[in-house]
Amino acid sequence: MENLPDGIKNSGALEIRDRLGSISGGRVLDVGTQEGSFIGLLMKMLKDYESIVGIDISEEDLRKAREEFKDGPVEFELMSGEKLTFDDDSFDTVCMSHTVHHLENIESVLSEMKRVLKPGGYMIIQEQFSDGDQSDAQNTETLVHHLDATVDTWKGIPHFETLSRHRLNDHIAQLGMGTVEVFQSSRLVQCLVCKEPEDCEDPRSKRNVEEGFESLDSILENAAGHPEYDKIVAEAGRLRERIQETGYMPASLLFFICRNS
Repeated sequence: MENLPDGIKNSGALEIRDRLGSISGGRVLDVGTQEGSFIGLLMKMLKDYESIVGIDISEEDLRKAREEFKDGPVEFELMSGEKLTFDDDSFDTVCMSHTVHHLENIESVLSEMKRVLKPGGYMIIQEQFSDGDQSDAQNTETLVHHLDATVDTWKGIPHFETLSRHRLNDHIAQLGMGTVEVFQSSRLVQCLVCKEPEDCEDPRSKRNVEEGFESLDSILENAAGHPEYDKIVAEAGRLRERIQETGYMPASLLFFICRNS
């Protein structure tokens, strides 16, 4: 870790890593797992765990996740977070990463996660936010995300603009957990296990700029055939110019580690 760039060292990610390293996960549930990237992070950073279940509403994402974790103690199920089929008090740890902004009913999903969490268990939530003192490159990533959310919404896919820190804190506070620890980081925790952290840290690196361009290309592909397609093309063009000017970096995040009463 001593070879990490200063930006990552001072981001807040190390404090999150250290806290995760003190948690025995037991039986873990990851809600909105997508392709399982957060599961991979938890497997590296938790003190230990027994087994992990990932759920999502996308069968395509789950297919990719099953292939990625075919040799690990991980199961994947097609399931909505609003209607978990698990019994009360089924898991020692429940978690969700970068999924809150995809939820049509945030309160219902968080309540279901709390229902299946054992007394004394941990709820772990990682989510980017839209406000605060963020760099131009981070604000560019937020604008790209919001364009992506607009296109998905047109197509009936749940995807909304990034929440503010205040709204995220409010949603967690309403759960009435026993204790709530809130960490803030200007870098993804995944940056700590990146093979090329210096390249990752530079918003104008070829890697980051290409990631921004690929996100725009994906948005345009998703918007093909829509009546507003020309407007999306124009906005994507403006954002491409902005990426060239500012670079591209993930937005800052809040990381909640809550203990059930």
